[in-house]
Amino acid sequence: MLKPLWRTVLILTVALVITGCNIVNTPSKSNTSGSSKTTPAEISKSFADIPIASGDTVDVDKSLLLNSGDQWIGRAVLRSTQNMEDAFAYYQAKMAEYGWMTVTSVQSKVSVLTFEKGSRVATVQIEGGGMRSSYISVTVSPREAYK
Repeated sequence: MLKPLWRTVLILTVALVITGCNIVNTPSKSNTSGSSKTTPAEISKSFADIPIASGDTVDVDKSLLLNSGDQWIGRAVLRSTQNMEDAFAYYQAKMAEYGWMTVTSVQSKVSVLTFEKGSRVATVQIEGGGMRSSYISVTVSPREAYK
């Protein structure tokens, strides 16, 4: 009596495993073209009103973008080829070219620059990333209204 039951359970288990493997290994139709990757130029356009140096790359996994173009808010996380001092000088000079006004800046082991533009505030945080590189985080958020 138990042998037919075990045989049925075994057959069902094997069938489910085979079916499950087949589903997992089946590529989705949306990924078969291979063109779903976003190019660095498209990413830079998304963060339209902040400077991104030519050798810098955006870490998409750590970045957050709400909206795009000139009204985006969120965080752009960059891996820069510039050392901390050069990155600090770059953002201090270039943010003004994009319409941002300097509020305050502190250059130290972790440098912070704060800017404002219209109804938004941008904070640039620069940390060392090795011998000749740095990590840059640009956070843009709405400015709170004063009462």
